[in-house]
Amino acid sequence: MYDMLFKNGQVDKYPLSETQELNDDAKAQGFYVQKGLFEEYASFGRGHGHDLAPYDTYHQVRGLRWPVVDGKETLWRYKNGSDPYAKREGWDFYGKPDGKAWIISAPYEAPPEVPDQEHDMWLCTGRVLEHWHTGTMTRRVPELYKAVPDAVVYIHPADAKEKGLRRGDEALISNKRGEVRVRVETRGRNRPPRGLIFVPFFDARILINKLILDATDPLSKQTDFKKCPVKITNLNVA
Repeated sequence: MYDMLFKNGQVDKYPLSETQELNDDAKAQGFYVQKGLFEEYASFGRGHGHDLAPYDTYHQVRGLRWPVVDGKETLWRYKNGSDPYAKREGWDFYGKPDGKAWIISAPYEAPPEVPDQEHDMWLCTGRVLEHWHTGTMTRRVPELYKAVPDAVVYIHPADAKEKGLRRGDEALISNKRGEVRVRVETRGRNRPPRGLIFVPFFDARILINKLILDATDPLSKQTDFKKCPVKITNLNVA
């Protein structure tokens, strides 16, 4: 297994002399293992629309937009003239040869919970552009952390006014599974529809996933993590 993963002529072909900084892993292996693994991984995507720049390039620049072809980053993905993989004649249609789509009917499954008089708002969770999942890597990037340092609750201005909430207030979001405290945001990129609030899940200090459902769809076996009823109240009001 070791020979297949490391002593394969690709991963182990970069000597220790090429290391930017000698590290324990490279020293133990006797070769620049990080570069070897990266270059082997990158080779699978080159020429297939998933091109990465050479390993050393990423030590010389702050970042490159992917894919990187012939040393140039792609400013606009899937745009003719910017993305070298964008087809001028368009993309292959995923449906039938005659251009019509496949439509599959599935039986309706009622949601396991719906808003009621006490928990009158839908909560939706998800990501923000700057942070991936729980932010364990993206929150360590200064530019990304500065752009979105904390999770907030996005709420429609009319709902906020109705509930006595103002931008910047600390709100309590709760249901029968738990509660979290989070700052209110009524502006910016997200404008939820009336009756729905959105809280991203990247912030470990605001564990919004405590409130979500664990009901599972009987057909797809997917868990209903994205929506559930909650109550939101203003903690700034005595």
